[in-house]
Amino acid sequence: MDIIGRAKKELAEYVAAQLGISEEEVFKNITYPPREELGDLSLALPSLIKGNINEKAKLLQEYKGELIERIEVAGIYLNARLNLRNLFVSIFSKLDDSYGLEKIEKSKRIVVEHTSANPIHPLHIGHLRNTILGDALARALKARGHSVNVRFYVNDTGRQVAVLIYGLKLLGFPDPEPNVKKDLWLGIIYAMTNVILEIRKLREELKKLSESEYREKVRELDELIVIANDLRNRNEVLFDKLADAINAREEPEKEIGEIIKKYEEGNDELKEIIRKYISYALEGFSETLSKLNIRFDNFDYESDLLWGNMVDEVLKALLSSPAKIPYKGVAALDLDSFLGDEARSKLRIPKGLKIPPLVLMRSDGTTLYTVRDIAYTIFKFNQFNADLVINVIAEEQYIPQIQLRGALELLGYSRFAENLLHYSYGMVNIQGLRMSGRLGKIITIDEIYEKLDSIVRNKLKEKGGDMENIDDIANAALRYAILSVSANKPLSFDLNRITSFEQNSGPYLQYTYARAVNILAKSTESLSMDKVDFNDLVGDKRKILILIAKFPEVFKNAIDNLRLEDLVAFLRELSDVFNSWYDKERVLQEQDLGRRMLRLYIVKGVSVVLKNGLSVLGIRSLERM
Repeated sequence: MDIIGRAKKELAEYVAAQLGISEEEVFKNITYPPREELGDLSLALPSLIKGNINEKAKLLQEYKGELIERIEVAGIYLNARLNLRNLFVSIFSKLDDSYGLEKIEKSKRIVVEHTSANPIHPLHIGHLRNTILGDALARALKARGHSVNVRFYVNDTGRQVAVLIYGLKLLGFPDPEPNVKKDLWLGIIYAMTNVILEIRKLREELKKLSESEYREKVRELDELIVIANDLRNRNEVLFDKLADAINAREEPEKEIGEIIKKYEEGNDELKEIIRKYISYALEGFSETLSKLNIRFDNFDYESDLLWGNMVDEVLKALLSSPAKIPYKGVAALDLDSFLGDEARSKLRIPKGLKIPPLVLMRSDGTTLYTVRDIAYTIFKFNQFNADLVINVIAEEQYIPQIQLRGALELLGYSRFAENLLHYSYGMVNIQGLRMSGRLGKIITIDEIYEKLDSIVRNKLKEKGGDMENIDDIANAALRYAILSVSANKPLSFDLNRITSFEQNSGPYLQYTYARAVNILAKSTESLSMDKVDFNDLVGDKRKILILIAKFPEVFKNAIDNLRLEDLVAFLRELSDVFNSWYDKERVLQEQDLGRRMLRLYIVKGVSVVLKNGLSVLGIRSLERM
């Protein structure tokens, strides 16, 4: 029930008929005036009329229809006023619990891959934006009527996992310590092992350096030793045992390389060991993400791609490509020369961008992650028979994602290449703080959630609020903070600010919904259109009605354009106008029945729009705060 869409169509039909032009052309040029006093809908006439605008504009002076009350030409603009009574009746005579959640005419099968964190330490603030964006996109696309499959790619074959397994091997492959979250326990072992290895490597390098190079490396060594001491303070016994074991080995890096090679080859003993510890990490991830109500349909292991020969088949095809070139002693793909202008345009590759050669394998014959991503992309499309695959990946992967699409195109997977979307996002920054998983310096999502929990708890105590809602309010605060900013912009936020109940936050939207629902709950009257005084549709009430009418359009555009921040901004605007109005005018205390009835309808509309909008974002609407 897109009421604004109907009003636009009505206006487009009239203008097109009067000017003898395409209705579609008129429709796509209808906008909203910058100020309310100018009108509700607007058309820039130069976009439609060639020649003398004033002469043809005379044809457009008189019109009154179902949803358009009147039109007027002001300069080069045609402005239209909506028929508020008919708009009101059209909305509220059919308002139901699904209002605004417009289903798309032709649904797609869509894979959304997100989070896909390395299973070597807990999820941290760097993953927070990825996981919330990915989950919200999946929810929104489902709400739009698409069939969505959500996947997590488990990178279990790289060096980082091998370093973790090496440390565990030296410790005798222990079980996780009781009362310690399993992914946190793994993260400590990984960080300790990695730092000890880096210190050892740096000390070996120092023996061969000039004086100037020596001073620089010594500074690096000093920093690593400080980090090592911090890690040792967490668990002295564990750290010392690892340090003694690593420093007693002759060639740790060679041993780590052997772990990588044997696992990729499918060594049965390593399979059992690595999958065991990876399952501990994923168990920890699931525990963390459950706080944000995030689930996955599938966990895909990189090792399965290798053992199933999918990667070998892709590599074989790439090595026989005419685009193969030698590059720095290894085989690579010359995408820059072999992708023409038409292919670049189709694959959304900027004109003039120099695409670096895609290296296919290391000097030891092992494949690089981008080659494996080619196999995984083919797998995702085929596994779900997907029309579209969305990779939620940081902006740093911009070039590798272009290389991925280019390689698919050269391999003949043109449809996959064209329908592979990189949903890029900027990083979350915290001032004065550097994070490094390999050095154990991370801020986990669990820690962030605990701090939010404490802040929300204190605020609810101050306000005498419902303590049962703490988790939902914390989730709303995080989701709103992430989703309110365009994904490609850097993001930084303050935990106290994002938990505000007064403005511009997830809890604020929840509070507004609770406020509306409580008004309706206290009313003893049944809503009746016959009793409404439409003369009271003025001021903020008029604004709210038009915002309610716009919701279906905002919902459709936000999801079809993958701009959830637009939906967030709309819900914030609706909440602002509603709260401003309610602070000035009463609803239940209004003595006049006609005005009281109209206001109850307005409150009902706000409650439905907020509930549906919040559900799309993964935020629970609360009836008590």
